[in-house]
Amino acid sequence: QQCVKMLRLALTVFLAALGVHGTAQYKGHQVYRVLVESPEQVAQLQTLENAGADFWTEIRVGNVDLRVKPGEKEEVTGLLAKHGIEFSVMIQDLDELLTESSAWTAESNSTNRNRVGSAHNMDWTTYHPVEDMQDYMAYLENTYDFVSVTSIGKSYEGCDMQVLQVCRGGCGSKPAMWIDGGIHAREWVSPATVTFMMRELVEKDDEHPDLTQELDWYILPSLNPDGYKYTQTSDRLWRKTRSPNAAGCIGTDANRNWGYYWNTGGSSDNPCSDTYMGDSAFSEVENRNVRDFVAERKDNIKFFNTLHSYSQMVLLPWGFDFTLPDNYDDIERLALKSADALASVHGSRYEVGCIPCLLYTASGGSLDWALGEAGIPYSMGMELRDTGRFGFLLPPDQIIPTGEETWAFHLTAAREIIQEFGN
Repeated sequence: QQCVKMLRLALTVFLAALGVHGTAQYKGHQVYRVLVESPEQVAQLQTLENAGADFWTEIRVGNVDLRVKPGEKEEVTGLLAKHGIEFSVMIQDLDELLTESSAWTAESNSTNRNRVGSAHNMDWTTYHPVEDMQDYMAYLENTYDFVSVTSIGKSYEGCDMQVLQVCRGGCGSKPAMWIDGGIHAREWVSPATVTFMMRELVEKDDEHPDLTQELDWYILPSLNPDGYKYTQTSDRLWRKTRSPNAAGCIGTDANRNWGYYWNTGGSSDNPCSDTYMGDSAFSEVENRNVRDFVAERKDNIKFFNTLHSYSQMVLLPWGFDFTLPDNYDDIERLALKSADALASVHGSRYEVGCIPCLLYTASGGSLDWALGEAGIPYSMGMELRDTGRFGFLLPPDQIIPTGEETWAFHLTAAREIIQEFGN
């Protein structure tokens, strides 16, 4: 399984030998928390984003987090002052936090491939590479007769995109749940949480046998494996895919690239922007792989959830417009009940609402496609921990509590799906 091209491997080794680390490029960077109070201020920040600024949260009325480079501080603070936008410094020294976070990753056991199928390296106390996630999936497949692993295709750089299928008596005869993580590369707690939920679902099956007796499950831990690997070798804060584009910049925002109302607002046509939508809908092979797999099973899949971080929100359709889908009340009811179950675990509170209601319009998202095109009735996305103290650099001691509360959300949602669609 060769997910990284040899050229990148050689470059990584070369940079390491020179003592060049991913965190070096962020020396002097800070993260501002900006208080946005009007649509006019939103528009000003969107202009800044289209010019290439790195917003850590979606731009909306409310709190917005923005990474600021040392050479841009005067310009950015001047623009904020000009438009009456208040801010505070949330992360004083991003480089220091990145240096600390470099110790949070586990070494891949990819050099010891004989472990596949008989053991695994997952522990949920560190962040793991894709190879460890796939080893764990192979372990589950070889240990439990109702689990299988299938490849839905390869990423741009050739990494197998593997889905865990949890289906008693074979897949396709029961209502199904879809969960994916890691569509944005730097959101590490997302794939970590998805693999944690694999463990809860499969290894603790005897605690909730109805979940596998009454439902099929399809789980993809890393939708953007190339970008995720790049965050572990080169740039911890990389967001997009790794495919080249015509402007000489790299990557597309995979969650602005889906084909339902693509390019209708809340995305960028600047290929260097972090919210670049691509030169066409489904330009990214990773999205096409997921689209084709899900579309083949759309009549059975009743629940679709894509996990992101951060902000602690449950996001509901539509993203492209303030209008609500016909079944919004049903989706909201399930989401609110599940969010209550989540809060009961560790007290974490997640806001629930449509994307423009909580954030702002954002077209080309997977959850809009899942409902609008695939017809999956319960479609949503989650922004996991935290609310900004660490942002994308969530310490690994929060993986397990994040996983526990997110699993409570899905356990409750699954039983709602069983009640409505089960035999």
